[in-house]
Amino acid sequence: MPDNKKIHFRFAKETDVDLFYKWANDEVVRQNSFNPSKLIFEDHVKWFKQKLESGTCFFYLFLDTNNTPIGQVRIDSGNSETVIGISVDEHFRGKSYGKQMLIQATDDFLIKNSSIVITAYIKVENIASRALFKKAGFANEESVTEQGYASYKLSKKI
Repeated sequence: MPDNKKIHFRFAKETDVDLFYKWANDEVVRQNSFNPSKLIFEDHVKWFKQKLESGTCFFYLFLDTNNTPIGQVRIDSGNSETVIGISVDEHFRGKSYGKQMLIQATDDFLIKNSSIVITAYIKVENIASRALFKKAGFANEESVTEQGYASYKLSKKI
C-alpha cells in the first residue's frame, strides 16, 4: 500500500479520554506494553489529565480524511530521556498508517525541540513494531532490558 494516505493530527484534549482508554486497553496494545495489565478507568482518567497538563507530554491524535480517529502517538519528555509510543486503532492496522503517524509526529516534535533525541523501547517479540520504527527513521539499535523485558532501544533525532 502506498505511504501517501491523507492523514492529519491534532493534539489530544480531555474529551478524548475515552478513546485513548479504549486504545490503551486493546488486547494487542496490552500484549506489547511493558505493563500488560488492563487499565482501570479512574486511574487512566487521572493519568491522562496529568499528562495533558504536564507540558512535557505530546499526545498526537491522528485522523483520516473523514476525521475518523485512526491512532495516537505519545512523545513524553521525562527527566533523563524522551520516549515515544504508538497505537493504531484495530480497524486501521495493517493499512500503512503507522509509519506516517510516526514520521509526522516526530517531525513536528523535533522541529520544536531540535536538541532532543526521541527514544523508542520495543519488546523483542514485537517484530512489526521494530520494523515500523526503523521505516520511520529510528536507528542506533541496542539490545536492552526495559522494565524486565528483553527489548530493542532505537532513537531518532534531527
